[in-house]
Amino acid sequence: MTSGADSEDRRNFLRIAVIGGIAVITGGVGAASAFVPPKPGESVGAGPQPLVPMLKLGALAKDKPLRLHISLSARDGWRLRTREQLVYVVRVGDGEDAAAFKALNPVCSHAGCTIDYHEKDSQFVCPCHGAEFKTDGTKTKGPAPRDMDPLEAKIADHKGQPWLFVAWQDFVIGTEARTPRGSA
Repeated sequence: MTSGADSEDRRNFLRIAVIGGIAVITGGVGAASAFVPPKPGESVGAGPQPLVPMLKLGALAKDKPLRLHISLSARDGWRLRTREQLVYVVRVGDGEDAAAFKALNPVCSHAGCTIDYHEKDSQFVCPCHGAEFKTDGTKTKGPAPRDMDPLEAKIADHKGQPWLFVAWQDFVIGTEARTPRGSA
């Protein structure tokens, strides 16, 4: 017959073994998932993202910014982090090619606030410190050190239709130079 102390030792050993086994399995699954490639159609990083069908942009009036949201995804290990980002698209020319549209990053180059479009005044305004910009993103009033940052835009086929694609880019704030964040 086993004593009470031996039974207690066995129970403690079993508890530790079960908890340890669960930890090893969980860690192994997590580590293995870091090597799983993105699924088809899953966008990872800030590359060109399908933004809107060109058919909708065809009705966009010149110098009237369209406020759109883009979904950005980044994989860090086994997690896929997604965030929504505002983008303004402005028709700056005639035609239906990418040169007829300008995509603008709404982050103010002064302090990083999100710039709003005021339709009444036909201008962009930073709500934090009052910087003002024309509809094409040109700065008209400080304290922003530069114009609104343009984003690369192109037109390509997506789901059998022409779509406007925008390549999101974060820029360093507080400088006159337009420097992409993360570059030297």
